[in-house]
Amino acid sequence: MDIYQYMEGCERSFDPEEFDKKLWEAMQEEDFEMDDTFRDFCIENGIGDIHGFLKEIRRKNKAAKK
Repeated sequence: MDIYQYMEGCERSFDPEEFDKKLWEAMQEEDFEMDDTFRDFCIENGIGDIHGFLKEIRRKNKAAKK
């Protein structure tokens, strides 16, 4: 999966909630890879603590399902 292509047009600085939702959806795709490209994408979008960020969007996703 090309994370840059999947997330094209979705900017975290513009709408963080939509960005997080779409990134979570990308991570659920069968061909998603948590590799250096994903890491670079996160850093370029202002996510320095990737582990903390993923923990937070997982928490948000669980809360939304309740």
